[in-house]
Amino acid sequence: MNQRRDSSPRTISSALNHLLGSMRAPSVDVLSTVFGRWDEIVGPDLARHCRPTAIDGEVVVVTVDDSAWAAELKWLRAEVVGRVAEITGTTRITDIRVRVDSRG
Repeated sequence: MNQRRDSSPRTISSALNHLLGSMRAPSVDVLSTVFGRWDEIVGPDLARHCRPTAIDGEVVVVTVDDSAWAAELKWLRAEVVGRVAEITGTTRITDIRVRVDSRG
């Protein structure tokens, strides 16, 4: 049986949300909030040494500039995930993965 698709144009946001949903990733709004409000999520001191670089499903991949900051961020993992949920209004992000890149 052939399904008929709606041929009306979609907004870019709607198309991206559809694509992200098919990949089991958070919505565009959640992604935008995580990347755009990172300083608010982790605080300015930690934000100077780390940044979100990707979202892999329900995991935020964070790159840090030093292994000491990686340890700090791992220790704060639950708090960071909680702040993401608080600021985004969703629990779609369930964890963080930390990578060290000392190239700055």
